[in-house]
Amino acid sequence: MSLDHILLGALEEPRSGYDLKRWFDEVFAFFWNADQSQIYRTLGRLSEQGLLSVRAAASPIGPDKRVYRTTAKGRAEVKRWLKKGPVSPAQRSAIYAQLIFLSLLKDEDAADFLATMKAQADHLVAALERVPDDDAPPETEDERRVAFFNRASLALGLARARATQSAAAAILEAHRAQFVTEDRHGHAA
Repeated sequence: MSLDHILLGALEEPRSGYDLKRWFDEVFAFFWNADQSQIYRTLGRLSEQGLLSVRAAASPIGPDKRVYRTTAKGRAEVKRWLKKGPVSPAQRSAIYAQLIFLSLLKDEDAADFLATMKAQADHLVAALERVPDDDAPPETEDERRVAFFNRASLALGLARARATQSAAAAILEAHRAQFVTEDRHGHAA
């Protein structure tokens, strides 16, 4: 399960569940969704399996917080997962099923769906294009490796987002041309 591995990789640096969720939303929000309760359930399970260590740490705003960190066993699991190769071919996305069943809607509702799909793709491309490139040059070999693979992840995400943006625009245009009639003023009817 990829969420397990994402969390194990993310917890190479110790983080509380709250800090992890904030970091997760900043780094992975463009291509992976996990809510707070899902993250906490996964952290508990990974801790029980010995893949994460947990310690209490003082919190400036209340009771002690739990700080998680990947153990040697957890690090070995992340490496095993990475050595299996890319997960992308098995990727699931509900949008493909939604497109298949879109014929169940009236054409104007289908057009609204397609316009929303394109707007979401436009938003994702714009957001990824705004991700700042770290101006500070890496000082160590480890920092150079991290920076390289962070840029690689961003480049792949941006390429996929642009492909989705292009496809969404083409599907919307083709749908309009084939199924949406216009009145005499050029407005969709």
